[in-house]
Order: sequence, then structure tokens, then C-alpha cells
Amino acid sequence: FGGPFVALLLKIIKMGGESFYIYVWAFTFVFSVFMMTIVPVVIMPLFNKYEPLPEGSLKEQIYELAGRLEFPLTKLFVMDGSKRSSHSNAFMFGFFKNKR
Repeated sequence: FGGPFVALLLKIIKMGGESFYIYVWAFTFVFSVFMMTIVPVVIMPLFNKYEPLPEGSLKEQIYELAGRLEFPLTKLFVMDGSKRSSHSNAFMFGFFKNKR
């Protein structure tokens, strides 16, 4: 996937003239927003199994914390990362309704 991205970036630099850096910045910004929108929904599920967090005290505590922080939490998933790592981890990723 990196090859086409770099090829397009070089084409933008070549066609951009002296102001190429503005076009490179705009392209990089749009590409980053696009990737942050599709990665949690399309790409990450290809490599990881996501299941909704079961009801219980942990889920209640997380929603309570999100409420205190005024974080718009809508989806909580559990991902089995033990196949690749021996430590625990938590992360949030995505934009708008694709936040996970």
C-alpha cells in the first residue's frame, strides 16, 4: 500500500511547482483522516477479533469515567491481543461514529 502512496506523493511534488508543500500537506491531511476513518472498521477487524465488552462492573466503571470526562463513548470492544503480546493494553481509535 505504501508504493502507490509514495508514487502519488511524488507526482504531487512534481506537479505542485514552488508551492508543492501546500499540496503535499493537504494530501497528507486528507489521507490521514480517510485512514483514521476506515482503519477501525475495515482493516483492524481483518487482523483482530473484536467482541462487545460484557455487562459487568468493569463496563459500568468505564462508562462512569467517560461520563465524568464528557467523552462520547458509544462502543466498547474487547480484543484478544494475547497472541501477539504478553502485556495488557487499551486504546481508542477512529473518528465520529467509528471510534472504538
